[in-house]
Amino acid sequence: MVQGDRRRAKLRVVDGLRHGLPCREALKLADVPLSERTAYRALKVVRTRGEEGLGDGRHGHPHKLTAPVREWLVEYCRGAPDTPSRVVQAEIEGRFRVAVSISQINRTRRALGITSRGVGGKSGSCID
Repeated sequence: MVQGDRRRAKLRVVDGLRHGLPCREALKLADVPLSERTAYRALKVVRTRGEEGLGDGRHGHPHKLTAPVREWLVEYCRGAPDTPSRVVQAEIEGRFRVAVSISQINRTRRALGITSRGVGGKSGSCID
């Protein structure tokens, strides 16, 4: 199944839910099988982030760390070496509207020569 097909199916279900259909009825509008949990999760995403929020929701995909994000990551971590990875993650999401997992941030930092160990061996900081 193509990712776009699944996205369109979720949009149809969300539209049905917005128009007052019970979840099971709204799910019949989708051309692909979706669970009730997926339907309500999609509704929440659309309410909070709009329809574009239904894109590829997997975290940590390398393609999400485009050149501007990687450049920002290096600059930020070198400028704020004690920043925990969860803070870096929140900054990336706020600035670039991209959800990236902490493990992907740490893998990328290691690949760029920026360690994920802080002062005293604490895990999760941006020390170079």
